[in-house]
Amino acid sequence: MKIVKLIPIIVLIVALGVGGTLLAMHGKDAVSMAAMKKEGVLTIDTVNSSFEGQSGKVTSVKVKEEDHVKKGQVLMTLDTQDINLQIQNVKEQMSQLDVQISQAQSELTSQSHKLAEQKASAQLSVQAAQVAEQKVLTGARPEDIQSQEIAVDSAKKSVEVANNGVNAAQTAVATAQQNVDYAQTSYDRAKSLFDNGLGTQASLDTAQNALNTAQKQLQSTQDQLVSAQKQVEVAGNQVRAQETALEKLQNGATAEDRQAAHVQVEQAQQALKQIDQGQEDIQNGQYNIELLKKQKQSLQISMDNLLVQKNRRVLVASADGKVTRVVPKAGENVSAGTPVVMIETGKLYYDLYVGEENIKSFQAGAKVDTNIVSLGKNVQGTVRYITSAPQYAALRMSREKGQADTTSFIVRVDVKRTSDLLPGMTVEVPTNESNN
Repeated sequence: MKIVKLIPIIVLIVALGVGGTLLAMHGKDAVSMAAMKKEGVLTIDTVNSSFEGQSGKVTSVKVKEEDHVKKGQVLMTLDTQDINLQIQNVKEQMSQLDVQISQAQSELTSQSHKLAEQKASAQLSVQAAQVAEQKVLTGARPEDIQSQEIAVDSAKKSVEVANNGVNAAQTAVATAQQNVDYAQTSYDRAKSLFDNGLGTQASLDTAQNALNTAQKQLQSTQDQLVSAQKQVEVAGNQVRAQETALEKLQNGATAEDRQAAHVQVEQAQQALKQIDQGQEDIQNGQYNIELLKKQKQSLQISMDNLLVQKNRRVLVASADGKVTRVVPKAGENVSAGTPVVMIETGKLYYDLYVGEENIKSFQAGAKVDTNIVSLGKNVQGTVRYITSAPQYAALRMSREKGQADTTSFIVRVDVKRTSDLLPGMTVEVPTNESNN
C-alpha cells in the first residue's frame, strides 16, 4: 500500500526532471518564452473633438451617439453673436476708411493740379514783372505799352485763378468738416459699444485714430484756404501793380517808378517760391493717405482674426467614424480645448511593451506579423511609432523575466480592420526575429 501511494509522487518527480531537462536543452524556459513573444490587445482608435481656442454657449448639437459621420461634417456650434458684432463694427470702420482714402486722394489730385496752375501763373507773373521793369528802365514804346496791357490782363486772370482756388479750398474745408463730424459720430458709437462691453479696445483706438486723422485733414484744408486767400490778395496786388505800371509807361517813368518795378519783380519771384513750398503740403497729404491705408490694413488683420475665431466656433469631424459620446447639450457652456464629441475612427491598433534587448526587431513603418490568438490566424500590422514606456512598465517587464531593471518601449502597431477582427482580441507578436 505504501508503494502504491508513492508511485504518483515518483512519476511527478520524473516528469519534472525530464521536462526541465528538455526545456533547458532547447532554451525554452519561462524567461526565454517571455523574450520570444509579446502580447497586446486590439484597441479601436478614437478622436476627441474640442473647440480650438474658443469657449462659450452651445447653440446647436448636430449629432448623437451611434451616428456615423464623415470628415468635415458639422458636429456642434457655439454662439457667435459677440463676434458678429465685432465683425460688423470692423466692416463699418473699413468702409469709413475707404471713403476717407478716396476723398483724400481726390483732394490731393485736385490740389496738385491747382498748384501746377498757380506755378505756371506765378512764372508768367515773374516774366511780366521783369518785362515791366525793363520797360521802365528803357522807356515806353508803343509795343511796350501794348505788352503791359497784356500783363494787366494776365494779372486779372491770375485773380480769377486765385479766386477759383479759394472756392475749391472752401469746398475742401466743408468736406473735411463733414469727415470730422462723421469720424466723431463713429468714435462716439465705438466708445458706447466699448463702455457697454460690446466693443473692443482695438475698435475704440481705431475710431480715435480716424477722428484724429480727420481733424488733421480739416486743419490742413483750413491752412490751404488761408493760403488761397493770400494768393487772391497777392494776385489783386499784382493787378493794381500792373495797372500802375501801365500808367507809368503811358505817363513816363520816374526814379520811384524804377524802384517800384524792381520790387515788383522780387515780389513775383517770392510768390513763385511760396508756390514751390506748396509741394510739401502735397507730400504731407500723400503721407496721410498712406497712414489711412495702414489703418485699413490693421483692420483687415483684425477682420481675418475674427473670421478665424468665428470659423473655430463650428466644430467639424476630423475623421470618418462613429460618434460614441456627446458631452454637452444645447444651451450649456463649454471651455476651450475640452473634449465634447468622441468619435471611433474604425481603425484598430495594439500596443506592445518591448524591452531594449528586443526593440531592434521593430521600426516605424515596418510590417509586423501578428497572430490573432482567438481566431488562430496571422494578419500583418504596420508600426505607427515607437516611444519610451513609463517607468512602471519597464519595471514590470524586467520583473516578469526575473532580470534587472531595463528600459522598456511602447510599440504601437496599426492593423487593418476586417469583419472578424474585434476590439479586445488578444494578439501575439514574435520578438526574437526581425519584423520588416
